[in-house]
Amino acid sequence: MISGRKRGGKLIDGKFMNPKVADQGVGDGYRLIRATGLASLLLFASLFLASRPAAAKPAKTKPAPAPRVDALVVGGVDQYNGPMASAEAFNANAGTFSCVGGLNSAGACNDVLNQPRFAASVAPLPGGQVLVAGGNGVGVLCLNSAQVFNPATGTFTAIGSMTDAHCFAHTTTVLSNGEVLITGGEDQTGNLVNTADLYNPATGAFGCSGLGGANPSTGYCASTLTDARFLDTATLLANGQVLIAGGNDSNGNIVNTAEIFDPNSGSFGCTSLGGANPKTGFCNNAMTDSRQNHTATLIASGPKKGDVLIAGGIDAAGQVLQTAELFIPSSGSFVCSNGSAQGSSGCPLAMSQARYLHAAVLLDPRYSKGRYRGRILITGGEDANGDVLATAEVYDPVAKTFSPVSSMTTSRALHSATLIASGNHKGWVLIAGGIDDSGNSLNSAELFNPGTGTFVGVGTMNLARSSASSAGQVP
Repeated sequence: MISGRKRGGKLIDGKFMNPKVADQGVGDGYRLIRATGLASLLLFASLFLASRPAAAKPAKTKPAPAPRVDALVVGGVDQYNGPMASAEAFNANAGTFSCVGGLNSAGACNDVLNQPRFAASVAPLPGGQVLVAGGNGVGVLCLNSAQVFNPATGTFTAIGSMTDAHCFAHTTTVLSNGEVLITGGEDQTGNLVNTADLYNPATGAFGCSGLGGANPSTGYCASTLTDARFLDTATLLANGQVLIAGGNDSNGNIVNTAEIFDPNSGSFGCTSLGGANPKTGFCNNAMTDSRQNHTATLIASGPKKGDVLIAGGIDAAGQVLQTAELFIPSSGSFVCSNGSAQGSSGCPLAMSQARYLHAAVLLDPRYSKGRYRGRILITGGEDANGDVLATAEVYDPVAKTFSPVSSMTTSRALHSATLIASGNHKGWVLIAGGIDDSGNSLNSAELFNPGTGTFVGVGTMNLARSSASSAGQVP
């Protein structure tokens, strides 16, 4: 375990803690926080198994046809604070959710995952399938198992495991060639890791051929991050490389460092970030501020096309951030979100309010239409007081400014946000689940309309979920 206790209810013994939930390390299992990387899983497992209601006899199930899948919501944490083995498909035309695998006679979703999991990697694959890998399960620290969802049959199929377990706050990136890069997070021993795994949809397996081969001593892939990372971000750049930024390092410190993964060489490094510092080994070019639990989103249109917006989060001082910054790949540098260099006191306040545990989605101009096309939508999260937010805002990459839009119908943090790429609500954003201001998991959902900047409620999920993972079906 990493050490270095941070104050302010933000990072404790290397675990991100929710300041709204009391007694997160001891006591009632129902009160353990649902956030990514939040509490000791060994304690979590014992409390969960002790306090969860006794399992009912298996209910008889009835088969169900494969549902329309415009977005897939997988796993998560339920109302009893336990990881879930079910998944739900969202039909954007009808505005409704259906259980993948159908309902049992008790009216609950059938379990379709081979292991209950939350904070898993979920990534769309070529041809419409979806990869589900890693995350946290019951009674184990981390998972290395994986499955693939086939929307044509509405079924999940187990595939080979990753070389290392990745759970809590690891990153997942679909590369330009369709392969999926998974990095960092925690392993089964509770250590923060610098390992990486690569899934090849052509072979249907994880392997190390694109990551320098396998290390004969460890069995892990030879190419690793420059340092262990946790609660960081990974963003696919227009040139096919991946920007990995911020998070916690191997000592539990919240950092401003960044690095680049180059799929051509299969390595992580600093070539396009000012080179490596010979004393630290980290890249010379770093973010304007240290950040974890931030978001990083590629800008897809306008004069800043190809840049990356990095917004919010928590810094090394434990402050919830209202600032944002841009990564400029052409220069390998970071500047404030208004395009200026940082001053002596850092970047100016930019967002309408400070937030972390929020979600950010590009209103992709290939799908979204209307006033907010091409902008970046930021929703919910928690503020500096630990209040869960209903507010939302958009970043305009042309004006380089943030502006508020209508609030969500419900306050949410740890929710999922997925761009709908087909159907009647093509280009809209599905917001689903999360936790409310009392820390309860939510089953409600809503859609953001990029033409009007407003949210409208849709049918609820069959089960409440927070820290669930989601993916859209891109035709």
